[in-house]
Amino acid sequence: MAVRPDLRVLLEGDTSRAYNEGESVKGRVTLVLGYEEEVKELKISFTGICTTKTTRPVHGDGTDQHTGSRREYEEDVTLFSFDRKLLPACTLAPGKYSWEFDFTFPKQTEAQFSRWQHKSRYPGLPHPLPPTFLMYTGEPCGKASISYYLQARLVLGGTCGTVKTTEMLGFLPSAQNTPREPQIKSRILYAQALKTGQKEPRNTVKKIRTSVSRKRSGSASIPRIVPTMYFPQEVAAGQHIPILLSLSKASVGEHPECVLDSLTVTLSTFSTSMCGRLFTQPEDIVTKHVTCISKQSINQPISYSSPTPLTTNFRLLDDAECVPSFSTYTITRRYEMKVTVGVKCEGETFTISTTTPLQILPRRRLTALPHTGDEDEQVEPLPLYMPREPSNELAPDYDTLYSLSPSTSTVTSLTSHPEGIGSSSFVSTVSTPATTAPTTPESELEPPIFGPADTSVQ
Repeated sequence: MAVRPDLRVLLEGDTSRAYNEGESVKGRVTLVLGYEEEVKELKISFTGICTTKTTRPVHGDGTDQHTGSRREYEEDVTLFSFDRKLLPACTLAPGKYSWEFDFTFPKQTEAQFSRWQHKSRYPGLPHPLPPTFLMYTGEPCGKASISYYLQARLVLGGTCGTVKTTEMLGFLPSAQNTPREPQIKSRILYAQALKTGQKEPRNTVKKIRTSVSRKRSGSASIPRIVPTMYFPQEVAAGQHIPILLSLSKASVGEHPECVLDSLTVTLSTFSTSMCGRLFTQPEDIVTKHVTCISKQSINQPISYSSPTPLTTNFRLLDDAECVPSFSTYTITRRYEMKVTVGVKCEGETFTISTTTPLQILPRRRLTALPHTGDEDEQVEPLPLYMPREPSNELAPDYDTLYSLSPSTSTVTSLTSHPEGIGSSSFVSTVSTPATTAPTTPESELEPPIFGPADTSVQ
């Protein structure tokens, strides 16, 4: 039986790392032949591809009445592709061969689509490379992925066919534009102003009197408190997400005392994938809502002079779910953050709610952080090494330390200690002087027994 050629792609450096745009992908292709082979071509390809798959019921009414009655849709969009020919047509003798390669991750995609083929949320022109991505949709066989890989392809003559091997690569957009701290934006919520003293009367007569009195006095006499929310719209994984609340009184007068009663923060993920066919463009939408913070009965006073912080250490985990926001030809990923605050003011409870788009940026690497002088001031330098004079004291003799001559042990047994091992006296610096020759107690010595062992059971 003929042994197939052994074709491999070996990367240089850490194979599990995530590359950035502009970085080099170096390595070598190895080929081991057990027999003489006729080679038609050997090349390596560096490719980025966007793949979407989904299914739809065949019936026009949208119901799936029979098993297997679904139509499959699949589309592959090439983000970029670079080929390099390693070996022309020739005949190779048995042995081991190696070829080096060096590619560079591009900054943008190369493909271009007409706008009429895609919906508005999907870009049609070249754009920055999206990160490596994998998602399963709710439809049967539904899947969306963004992959980057190296593939070596060996074409042999005769009946041997083609030998291929693939090495997957991770990609993450660089964090050179990610700020060290998120920038906070403010939003004044005029429509959610707190209007105290507007409890509706229960009976009809009081309702009529209250309505007439309000018309006479005018709306200016009603205390109105306008809330303002502060939050970032761009944040990276690992960064603190500050959320603040401030209150301002629209009318002149005393400021009623308000306290923070509850807080709920929910992050929503919206992922879409589309198979961009000419007439039928099935689209899968995956939505996830995660409640990150849920607090009740906080009872924290809210200041009128300065914004009140609502979060102290609110960060996103750097995991598979925290993918940077992106939009490519057939796949998109975006996030939203909803903040709901409960405020008690003069015995009344008000609810303040706002939703904002949240763009997740690539996380900054530790090596990419700029050097600051404050870090050096907090580190105390180690003392300089000072060589000392060699000591004339000799190490104890081995036979003296491990002598087996019977003698009485002077070490107090731990079982007789009133406080046991965990007591402070056991680790105290005061101790009894030990003998110059530590030995084994005579009671612990057992002379060897020669002869057949007694196997009888009594």
